[in-house]
Amino acid sequence: MNPANDTNWITKFNIHVTSNSNKVFGNGRHQLEVSVSVTPKAGVEISDEQLDSIRLVTLDDDGAYQELDGELHVSKERDKRFEYYADTGGAPRALLAANSRRRRFYVSSTRSGGSLDVVYAAISKDEETQYVSNTSKFNTSITLETLTPLRLTRDDFAFEAEDNHFQEIGTTEWNYDINQLFIKGRGLRLADAIPYGPGSGEAYFQKVIEEDAGWDFDGLAPTISRSFTHIGYEVSDQREFPVPQAVLSVNRVPHSMVFVRIFTYGTVNLTGVATTESRWGLLDQYGNEHRIKMTQRNNGQYIDFVMVD
Repeated sequence: MNPANDTNWITKFNIHVTSNSNKVFGNGRHQLEVSVSVTPKAGVEISDEQLDSIRLVTLDDDGAYQELDGELHVSKERDKRFEYYADTGGAPRALLAANSRRRRFYVSSTRSGGSLDVVYAAISKDEETQYVSNTSKFNTSITLETLTPLRLTRDDFAFEAEDNHFQEIGTTEWNYDINQLFIKGRGLRLADAIPYGPGSGEAYFQKVIEEDAGWDFDGLAPTISRSFTHIGYEVSDQREFPVPQAVLSVNRVPHSMVFVRIFTYGTVNLTGVATTESRWGLLDQYGNEHRIKMTQRNNGQYIDFVMVD
């Protein structure tokens, strides 16, 4: 590309970071917002096709312009699960004149932490004529800084258990414990969770333990057993969980995951669950992934988790 360097068609061509920081975590999910504005010469219009031709470019080692691709990815859609980097700074200044038009882009990175990339905007007037924002007539660019993704440890999480519900139906006791998993401190919160195994609401562990038969008044020997069943739910602030003859309300800690332990004792128990490994990728509000594996103790009486790679 040999960009034109005149103001015969457009008089202003600006690129700015319009989130409050030029920093983005290099996890491929976190985004920063970039706005490109273009102002035509008086009496000239910019068509929708021309506006849609705006793209973000960098200069390669040979001095050629390349569209963002690979380690720097650009999208026209914002992933609303994640926040922009929390940095100090004022709101971006107004960019648009009365006859200006603008396009927003959302940039993510998988570059190494500490990488700095200078990015420009390009637009096509027609097939032969291209303009780039860093020519002397416009002279605007942005610098993106990639941050090393955060890696949390087990101590960064809280895993709180509580007896949530007890009921007795016929000859069986049903006991429900709710375990809530969330990030404590550090100004971070859970935004989403990726299941690597059974999904949200699918039981992933079950243990049934038969006990010595007792005798009832009819002289029969009913089978008495204990069972422990574990179910995980994705990140949310509120959830209703149906149980026999009741509906439980869980996720009372904002931005938490819930793991339910169902304990039965008596002549009825939950069966048919294929115990399998339950792993989750926990995503914080900046898209950093923290992987865990669910564990259990005492035949499933207690739920826990460990961090994994």
